[in-house]
Amino acid sequence: MGIFPSDSDISLPSKDSGISLDSIRSPLHERSTEWRAMWISIGMQFVVGVQISVYYMSMWPYLSGLDKTADMDFLGWVVAACNIGCTISNPLYGLWNQKTMSCKWPTITGFLIAAVGQVMYGAISEVQQHGKWYMLAARVVTGLGVGNLAALRAYGATASTPKDRLKAISYGTAGYVFGISFGPAISAFFTPLGETGFNIWILKIDMYTTVAYLMAFVCVLASVLMLIFFQEDYAGIIDKNQDGDEKYQNYVVVPKYDLVPALICIYLYMIVSMIATNIEVMSTPLTTVLYDWKDSQAILYNGIIESVTCIVSVLINFGIGKSRIGKIDKRLQILFGLGVFVAFHLVNYPWWFYSGPLNFLPPGSNTTIVGGCLDTYTWCSSTTRVPMALYIFAFVFFFGIAFPFVESPAAALYSEVLGPRKQGMMQGLFSFGGSVTPFVASIIITFLFQHTGYKYVIILQSSTIFIAFVLMLVFYKRMVPLKLKPKNGESAAYKNGVFYSM
Repeated sequence: MGIFPSDSDISLPSKDSGISLDSIRSPLHERSTEWRAMWISIGMQFVVGVQISVYYMSMWPYLSGLDKTADMDFLGWVVAACNIGCTISNPLYGLWNQKTMSCKWPTITGFLIAAVGQVMYGAISEVQQHGKWYMLAARVVTGLGVGNLAALRAYGATASTPKDRLKAISYGTAGYVFGISFGPAISAFFTPLGETGFNIWILKIDMYTTVAYLMAFVCVLASVLMLIFFQEDYAGIIDKNQDGDEKYQNYVVVPKYDLVPALICIYLYMIVSMIATNIEVMSTPLTTVLYDWKDSQAILYNGIIESVTCIVSVLINFGIGKSRIGKIDKRLQILFGLGVFVAFHLVNYPWWFYSGPLNFLPPGSNTTIVGGCLDTYTWCSSTTRVPMALYIFAFVFFFGIAFPFVESPAAALYSEVLGPRKQGMMQGLFSFGGSVTPFVASIIITFLFQHTGYKYVIILQSSTIFIAFVLMLVFYKRMVPLKLKPKNGESAAYKNGVFYSM
């Protein structure tokens, strides 16, 4: 925000206007964040995360049992399907929020659409043929719904005051990450129902379908809670159409933001989303070949590991928002998190000094009975096994630490780079980046896993982290919040021209 745009349509306030220069320079600091609504939005981000990830570990056993023609390549498309829906809908929900300054209705609409997708997913068990295509369609519909994350992110960025923004975004990220991490644990909880289950009237109830119907109920419940209890208040932006901001519209302008750091923040979120999706999707088939876990064991054990990882990640996210950790330069937080990601990939690379090779399934067996490599996985004969204790330690602590130290500060910095303006569309693009990358990556990594093993999955992900390191270091000085007031006498661009601060 500054004074004196060069087109001379804005002038200093007069003494009779009742507006002081100090209040013009910092109207946002006079406000307070409406935390009740903020906590509701954080809870909704948790629900979105659960809806996206709840089938990550159980999807392959469910898919292979429904349709024998499905292979790992098709699993990649099914995983990508939810992200396809999100990729389409994220910018639309962001634009909806941008145009109407409403978070409530985009969120409610999205959850109702997601509920339809979840019912479709559960009902696939009644389909006799082409089950894999019905699963693909169900996940696309769910993705079209949970793209409402864009509106929820926009609300967190624009409804929080500058002093509360990192806290609000860290908590929102914690909610989403908690949901992403907690989703597979829900699937693990219902494994005692077994794959055959039982029938209630026309509904088949088993370890897969029960989760789907539960998720549909959660979506409907979330919509009702949003409708009744959510009262939005945008305390973090200056908008001439917003109550209380009319008196500033002739004296306050918001400078243009720097596009390069904004794009780098989007890229950081893209690689975080890619790694999260890849590891969670691959954890079941990977541990099946590494440790000879059958399907139900892989879902259960990985669900437990995910739950512990989730606890570590959420505690750190809250630490970032609540303690002095959040005061550390966000750029340093991001670089530290990227370093921990590198450590995870180094540990899980199939080094020659690990034991091996991997075991193949006994003739005539499948992964519902015993774990091991399929006959088509020729790479197993030359691949080593990551020690189980090392795998679990790296998954819990390296992942639990890395995600919050990259995702939370990157999301907060992105909001600060944009400044106190409407962010619906840009937050939609931010979420779009987090959806399109897993969509592409899940197809690639399942192909790589089936045909070459997990070694090249590690190499691919490590390459994207290396690029992030380079971008952060090259543009380090530009990765800073938007400067609302230039130095006295210096100019700054805004949408109608140039202004000077006096």
